[in-house]
Amino acid sequence: MVKERIEELRKLMKEHGIDLYIIPTSDYHQSEYVGEYFGARKYMSGFTGSAGTLIVGLDEARLWVDGRYHIQAEKQTANTGITLMKMGLAGVDTINEYLEKNADKTVGFDGRVMSYQEVLNMKNKVISNVDLVNEIWHDRPSISHEPAFIYDEKYCGESRGSKLQRLRKAMKDCNHHIITSLDDIVWLFNIRGNDVPCNPVVLSYALINQEDAYLYVQDGVIDAKIEAILKRDSIYIKNYNDIYDDVEKLTGKVLLDKQIVNYEICRRLNCEIVNGPNPTQLFKAIKNKTEIEATKYAHIKDGVAVTKFMYWLKTNVGKIPMDEVSISDKLEEFRKAQKDFYDLSFDTICAYKENAALMHYKAEPGKCATVTNEGLLLIDSGGQYFDGTTDITRTFVLGNISDIERRDYTVALKALLRLQDARFIAGTTGPNLDLFAREMVYKYNLDYRCGTGHGVGHFLNVHEGPNGFRPKDRPGSNAMCAFEPGMITTDEPGIYIENSHGVRHENELLCVETANNEYGQFLRFEPITMVPFDLDGLDLNLLSNHEIEQINEYHQLVFDTIAPYLTSEEKSWLQANLLIK
Repeated sequence: MVKERIEELRKLMKEHGIDLYIIPTSDYHQSEYVGEYFGARKYMSGFTGSAGTLIVGLDEARLWVDGRYHIQAEKQTANTGITLMKMGLAGVDTINEYLEKNADKTVGFDGRVMSYQEVLNMKNKVISNVDLVNEIWHDRPSISHEPAFIYDEKYCGESRGSKLQRLRKAMKDCNHHIITSLDDIVWLFNIRGNDVPCNPVVLSYALINQEDAYLYVQDGVIDAKIEAILKRDSIYIKNYNDIYDDVEKLTGKVLLDKQIVNYEICRRLNCEIVNGPNPTQLFKAIKNKTEIEATKYAHIKDGVAVTKFMYWLKTNVGKIPMDEVSISDKLEEFRKAQKDFYDLSFDTICAYKENAALMHYKAEPGKCATVTNEGLLLIDSGGQYFDGTTDITRTFVLGNISDIERRDYTVALKALLRLQDARFIAGTTGPNLDLFAREMVYKYNLDYRCGTGHGVGHFLNVHEGPNGFRPKDRPGSNAMCAFEPGMITTDEPGIYIENSHGVRHENELLCVETANNEYGQFLRFEPITMVPFDLDGLDLNLLSNHEIEQINEYHQLVFDTIAPYLTSEEKSWLQANLLIK
């Protein structure tokens, strides 16, 4: 089917005078995760990962994927005629390099799914008003337009009026500010929705002026009651697509992020653009006291759910039938039993043995692995609760494992512990701290082709910036910021051995203050994930006394926090498997 779809696309390209057609993984808002309507890259390539860009030429097609998806994409694009471009490897052209080598060719795309900066980087002639995939995809799903709802201040701790006041101050001398990133918009207006799976956001645009603001949504998304509430803060509702005509009328200076706002919006502007990150990015990354306390409570509930699941898994594996999908469903059952559970925060990654070498593997019914009482099982999962968003990975030992698996399990945990224990001074950024974890893996001449951690939203997107742990900033993305108290970031190093196994451990870390003296403000991390590690995977010979103390102290904290919510059997099991003697 992929070959046939690409051939259909090529016929349309010839009709429009297009030599290269770009199909990114994006919606009109440059979202990381997108609704079914925006699955054009998946539809045209067969690759199901959450990130990647397909470029179809008249005589070739290429798919760019990052290190998380090298193995998965290779399998899913086999025999399609698509050349896989493994980003980050030596000798592999970037998209910009590829387009520069084809600068004489006309490039086509839908200008609503490409950022302004992406197009500015091109030296090609462009045709930007063509959604050719739409002409091929005859059974394309409808665009989501789920109702929005108000997000209560008892969870978020700040009124939309206060947020708008802070934002207008940050706009300085700009007359207008265009926001198209969905998590920024719903954070600013204290609303939530259900237009993107696992991300409680609303398909929308926002235009902020010095005196009023406009929220652009589809018909029926904002009801009369919510509209009246928003109007109290001079926030007015307009039709979703009116943004394109309205921006043509703007005068003065407009603040926007060229790396996020789509090309079609920026193409229509007739005023001065002031380029910069949305101020709301940093605002929402620094959680306030209410958000922190609410998030900690969400993690207690999530810890109870995952620990109950761990007990169920370890006591039943090999005794009852299990596969990757049924295990994922069981974990979801435990989460759904918790108060104020809303949804998963992303599709659960439940990967057994060699499947865990695919960092973002997704098990499917009828195609997944049967799980028995041997080997390693990696589960990366999370929950959306009204009081917070969680993201946790644990690798479980289900029976006999090899010496290499035991080594990798232990080394990955050592890496997590080292970063979790970091002490640093204000002004320190993600690339400074990434090496704390990665060096432990480097010692074995290994690496993992992804970042070590990312920011986490508050009942919002599980991935958010600008805080994170990576060796360097990603091309085309804003720079990682300095860490500040109140930021929540995941710590998730791993080791992935193709056709053998994968190991990842993950805790969420809250940045907090320590000493403040003549040298400056010192900071550290506080783990807020409350789930034990599986001690059965450890090679104690590789652990220092300090690392053993770290594990024992963390496990005691977990036990003291969640034990009151466990059954007597679960509590006894946890206590027996709590400490390294």
